[in-house]
Amino acid sequence: MRAIQEVFDFSKEESLDWSDFIESPENRDALTYLTRWPNWNSNGLVIVGEHGVGKTHLASLWAQSANAVYVLKNCLNDDPRDLFTYTKDNRCNFVFDNFQNFLVDQHWLFDFYNIARETHRSFLITDITPPSLWDITLPDLKSRLNLLPVVRISSHSDELLFKVTKKLAKDYEIEIADNVVEYILTMCQRDIPGISYILKTLDKLSLQQKKPLNLNFVRKYLNV
Repeated sequence: MRAIQEVFDFSKEESLDWSDFIESPENRDALTYLTRWPNWNSNGLVIVGEHGVGKTHLASLWAQSANAVYVLKNCLNDDPRDLFTYTKDNRCNFVFDNFQNFLVDQHWLFDFYNIARETHRSFLITDITPPSLWDITLPDLKSRLNLLPVVRISSHSDELLFKVTKKLAKDYEIEIADNVVEYILTMCQRDIPGISYILKTLDKLSLQQKKPLNLNFVRKYLNV
C-alpha cells in the first residue's frame, strides 16, 4: 500500500452509544455481559482480544453507562485508596485498558482489588491475553485475577468489517459506495483504527483536491 503522507485532525468522531454499536457473533458475549451491569456475578470483568477488535470501544461505552473512570499508569505512584477517596461522592467505577502495563506494581493492584471489593466498585479490564497467561509473581493477586470472568472478542469477519466501515463513514459524514468499501478492506489493516485512519485521510484528500471519493481516486492512494 502506498504510504499516505498527510495526517489530519477531525472534529467529527465515531458515535459512542450502545444503540450504534454493531453486534456480531464475534463480540456478542462481551456486549451481553457488559450490558448486564450492574447485575454481574463478580465486581470485575476481563475482555480479551487482539488489537483493533473493539475492546476499547466497548470499554468506553461501559464507562459512560457505569460512571467509570480510566485508571492511568501514573496512578501506581499513589496509594490506591486515593482513587476511591477522590471518587467517593460519585461512586465511580474503573477501567484498566491494556492491563499488563499495570503489572509493574502487583502489590498496588492487589490492594486495589481488595478495596474495590470492599467498597462494591466494579472494574473492567481489557488485554490481548487472559489472566492465566500474564506474568504475575504475587500469588494472592494471581489467584484473585484468575477468578474473574473472561470474555473474548474474536477477530473481525469480512461481513462485520464491511458493516463497521459503512458505519464509520456515516459517523464521519462520508459518502462512499459499497465497491469502494470492499476495495479499502482488501488494502488496509483489518482493524477498526486502521480503517478509521484510511477513511478520514481519503476524505480529506478528496475534499482538498475537489475530486469524488470513488474507486479510481482510492486506488491512486491505496495501490500496491
